[in-house]
Amino acid sequence: MATKKFTKNAQRVFNKNPNVLKCTQSKITFTDEFVEKVITAIKAGEDPYKVFTDNGISLRILGKTRAAGAIGLWRSKYGLEGLPRRQVARGEKKHIETTQERHEREMNAAIAYCDDLINNPSKMDLDPSTDADVIKFNAIKKTYESDLPVIVKNLCTHYGYDYQEYYQYWKSINPKQSSFVNILNPHRKE
Repeated sequence: MATKKFTKNAQRVFNKNPNVLKCTQSKITFTDEFVEKVITAIKAGEDPYKVFTDNGISLRILGKTRAAGAIGLWRSKYGLEGLPRRQVARGEKKHIETTQERHEREMNAAIAYCDDLINNPSKMDLDPSTDADVIKFNAIKKTYESDLPVIVKNLCTHYGYDYQEYYQYWKSINPKQSSFVNILNPHRKE
């Protein structure tokens, strides 16, 4: 038996519902027509709780325990115990991207961007006859400077370079250029 007491407001709402004969502080009585709708839903293998909500009876206010008790009482009263219980329709589960999947997706986007730069050195204002290593180092730098979240070390590894080779190349080009010092050593203060 449900111990939940109905508030005055809940009683007023239920008593206005045409499917409710009477609602007091501790008890609710449904019409025979409403009970018949629930029985029909049970016989059809449908969700009997949906009949409550479709007919303006809030399961939140009524309480799941009280609704389940009423459905169980009606099942036994009308000899429907042998019928299968309701099957809850489960929604399709949304795939939640894991951290590893996000890193792979971001890395693939960075590689695609970098490959495009390597295949078109003119986008970096480089001559196509420039050394392949220089093109790749410039492409890695340009990819890092883009809005893509990328780790330079991972790009270097992907293209078969040690991170130190990349760092030494930029250091040898212009050792005083602060932007490379900050890129390659972000914790270092100027």
